[in-house]
Amino acid sequence: MVRKIVLSLIAVLVCGLYVSAQNRQVSGTVTDAAGAPVAGATVMVEGQHIGTTTGTNGTFSLAAPANGKLVVSFIGYDTETVAIAGHTHVSVTLKENAQAIDNVVITAFGEIKKKDFTGSIASVSAGEISKTTVASASRMLEGAVTGVQSYSSTGQPGDDASIIIRGIGSINGTQTALIVVDGVPYSSALSTINPLDIESIVVLKDAAAAAIYGSRAANGVIVVTTKRGKAGKMKVNFSSNVTVSFRPQRQPSLMNTAEKLAWERELWDEFAAEKYAQSLLDPSVIYPTVGIVGQVRSGQLAFSHLKGDPAAQEAYLNSLAATDTDWYDVILRNAVSVNGHVSVSGGENAYNYYLSLGYTNDQGMLIEDSADRYTFKANLGFKPTRRLSFDVGADISYRQADTPNPSVDPFTYAYFANPYEKPYNDDGSYANDQTWLSLPNYNRDTYEDLPEKGFNILREIEGNKTKTDYVSTEVRMGLEYKLLENLKFVGLASYNFNNNDTQTTREEDTYGAFKDRLSIHRTHNGNLYGSILENKSRRTGYLLRGHLSYVGEYGEGHTLNVVGGVELRGNDSHTLFNKRFNYDPRTGNTALPPIELREIERLTGEYFTKSRYASFYLSADYSFRDRYILSVTGRADGSSYFGTHAQFNPNWSVGGAWILTEEPFMASARKVLHYAKLKASYGFTGNIVTSASPQLMMNYSLQTYREYMNQNHLVGTISSAPNPNLGWEKVNDVKVGLDLGFLDGRLSLETEYYSRLTKGAVDDKPLYVTTGFTHQAANFARLRNRGIEFTLRGGIVQTRDWTLDASVNFAFNSNKVLEYASSVSFQHMKLNYYEGYPARALIGGKVVGIDPLTGLYEFKLRPDAVISSDADYTDEANYLYYLGNREAPFNGGFSLSAGYRNLRLSVNGVFSFGSYAYDRNESPATYSQIAAGSVSTMDRAQTEYSDLYSNHLNVWKDRTDRWTETNPTGTKYPRIYDSFDAKYHFDQSNPTSNAVVDGIYIYKISYVRIKNITLSYSLPRKVVNRGGFDAVSFNVSLANFFTFTDYKGMDPEVPGAIYPTTRSVTFGVTLGF
Repeated sequence: MVRKIVLSLIAVLVCGLYVSAQNRQVSGTVTDAAGAPVAGATVMVEGQHIGTTTGTNGTFSLAAPANGKLVVSFIGYDTETVAIAGHTHVSVTLKENAQAIDNVVITAFGEIKKKDFTGSIASVSAGEISKTTVASASRMLEGAVTGVQSYSSTGQPGDDASIIIRGIGSINGTQTALIVVDGVPYSSALSTINPLDIESIVVLKDAAAAAIYGSRAANGVIVVTTKRGKAGKMKVNFSSNVTVSFRPQRQPSLMNTAEKLAWERELWDEFAAEKYAQSLLDPSVIYPTVGIVGQVRSGQLAFSHLKGDPAAQEAYLNSLAATDTDWYDVILRNAVSVNGHVSVSGGENAYNYYLSLGYTNDQGMLIEDSADRYTFKANLGFKPTRRLSFDVGADISYRQADTPNPSVDPFTYAYFANPYEKPYNDDGSYANDQTWLSLPNYNRDTYEDLPEKGFNILREIEGNKTKTDYVSTEVRMGLEYKLLENLKFVGLASYNFNNNDTQTTREEDTYGAFKDRLSIHRTHNGNLYGSILENKSRRTGYLLRGHLSYVGEYGEGHTLNVVGGVELRGNDSHTLFNKRFNYDPRTGNTALPPIELREIERLTGEYFTKSRYASFYLSADYSFRDRYILSVTGRADGSSYFGTHAQFNPNWSVGGAWILTEEPFMASARKVLHYAKLKASYGFTGNIVTSASPQLMMNYSLQTYREYMNQNHLVGTISSAPNPNLGWEKVNDVKVGLDLGFLDGRLSLETEYYSRLTKGAVDDKPLYVTTGFTHQAANFARLRNRGIEFTLRGGIVQTRDWTLDASVNFAFNSNKVLEYASSVSFQHMKLNYYEGYPARALIGGKVVGIDPLTGLYEFKLRPDAVISSDADYTDEANYLYYLGNREAPFNGGFSLSAGYRNLRLSVNGVFSFGSYAYDRNESPATYSQIAAGSVSTMDRAQTEYSDLYSNHLNVWKDRTDRWTETNPTGTKYPRIYDSFDAKYHFDQSNPTSNAVVDGIYIYKISYVRIKNITLSYSLPRKVVNRGGFDAVSFNVSLANFFTFTDYKGMDPEVPGAIYPTTRSVTFGVTLGF
């Protein structure tokens, strides 16, 4: 027995010595592609349970067989397997894997693997963000995420884009997504965040994904996570770029000076010459005066010295030919913008830090328009003990903008101003525009006060400005304490302060100051004083949140994740405004002119709001064997806005997912079908319409008083009846989706069908006048959005030197008003909503053509029209049709990225099909500006194209292609007539109401736009290291250079004569230390 024991011990000792001889201590370093150490990476010996993690400098050490292999992995990187091959030191380089990063999603309530998520979710990773050169974070989602539309109503610098997810879900409530930054609902515009500080953006689209955020999440949620420091050596990154934006490439085809003068002569000869000759004998004869030709030939006012001298008149008109002003060139410029950003990050196991400073100088295309933005960000993380960790964050953003604020929109002026007008006189002084405001004064003894120095758009732009100083500050602290191995407490507290000060100044010589005079000074045309309007707005908010989080695994393949907690938040705002006259911009002095008591109260005032919310939430996610997933979420939000019986609104969702490729019966298909997931969800969220009040509200009218008991009392009105039953809007969300991955994840397809039903949408309901009210806000409307989404991504080429990635997304959305209990009849649909049509429906008449007999537009009668007299032909109800939806039903985006070693080319774009726009640039010159005088009857101009007086200002070149008695067919435009020469009575037997004839201004808009083309190059590491850098890269980007559309206006994304989005070139450099 003793002998056996001794032999056994010897055998064990020998085996141990043998194994010890085979295992040796192996050390190494793990770095990323840029050469930076990767801390926290897992290093395992293949086939054994031996492993370790890398330290802050990316190093590791462990015992391993000399002929063994090491498996190195880290979140967001490809797993690498390295042979030891007898070496004692091994270097491992990990390559970033964007798909792996996408597989982990960060929300305000923690991290979750995308495969375990049952809701509708999409993300934009740091890698994708780094490829963009946009200056505003709100524009980063354009075309990048299916079902998400980023609307830019203007190209003005610093302006925010509205983000709408899966259609319009409210009539009067907010229609844009909730923005959450680092776990906190964001109170400022998304454009105040520097894009270079963003780590990832996650879009939550349905109730299963967003219900835990409560009633504010009815329109979806945009979750922004900013960058944090990582363990390792300190990293310094600097980036800068310069952007040159060009004038709009698409401009309206307007008449030049020669064409406009010839056109005015033609109109004078046809409509005015004969009557003018008669007026010389009979002063009671009235003739129309249109354009500078009419003003000169009539010999009125400023041209009275030319009256009766045809030769002098023609000489003056011919002299105008030397001036041919393109007013777009005058008011627009090629703008230069500069961006700079520097960040410092790093840390150890017990702490980490990320600090950044950013600066943007953003010039607008409009002269005198500019904005400066400064940003500061600090994210500090601490882990003093194994159980406790906390982080502190601070964000400060300051924006200063100088924006022209003239009384006349510069783009409207550029569109309609006559080309023979000039911006400056020969001596360099501002030239007076002789036609912009002159129409009433030259026709039918109508007189309108004009400034002594006349009107000049450059004087208006330079002398009427709004200066904005906006400061946004937010501080937050997050806490995480591990109570048990699987149970932790998570807390978050934040406070934000926003200060917005604006100063609108009007210099005394401007038309803006002239129109802003006190009423007692409007009896003559003197510019008496300038003014300054100051507006100071303060907004504060706080949030307190705490919850318990449990993550546990038990039994065979059971995983449970539960979160439950409470949230409190509040918002306060206070605004003061003050107006002062006789403002001197050089000294800042003001003086109050003679003023009446009734006008004093409009010079100053204040208003404020307060709101408080309390919420309780619970979420549970269950997974079995990584293939069956069930999620349940519930949240109750209470608002101080409503009474006690309607104060709380429950939000809940339930979702499930089945990962088919984890099933044994799918094993044979995994060589091709790498991943397949079927998911479905159902739930409710809500929304508050703050513009509608459940209480009785008094509206006080400015400058309206009533004397009682020898005292003046301000008069108020109550138009809306109180409604104690007014409550939350509720959104019911249903979704079914399928995610597929092929060829080891190199090709993926995501598709979803959804239906969103808004119940109890709030709008004003008309009341009988006998109630004493005109309307009452109530929850009575229902809207529905239905749609389908597709996203296809592919890693087409993945070799050592070459990469080629592509993606395309497509979304279809159908919006419809299902219920709208209103007494408003069909013919008023243009101003309201109607059952069975989209919320943003366009209603008008269908144009058949131009009637060869009358020369007017002919509109299609409705099938149910009843015609029993000529008057029925004027009834708009007989002509109205649904013409289209302002919201495009088909939207999407695409991207292509190709790389060869250190050179990369990225292209992304957007497309939109099937939207309609009411695209009318209404002329400031119309017959309605002119008093009818002694004329008892007049014809209403059917459209602007028939209005003789609209030709007083500039028009398109093709307006000469018009109906005449000698050219009655085949023309583009209808006849022109003088509404005061009442001999036709067209409006007595033809439709002339705007509700019908506005149909001619409705256009279908579809387009494909290449949003961005970026070429970047990273210097080789050997070259970079010689200069003491970790990384150096250069890029050049083209934005909005290629647009394919049939739209004739300036910009199909922002139709109409407004501030357009335009082409730009960006040059950038990034340095890493």
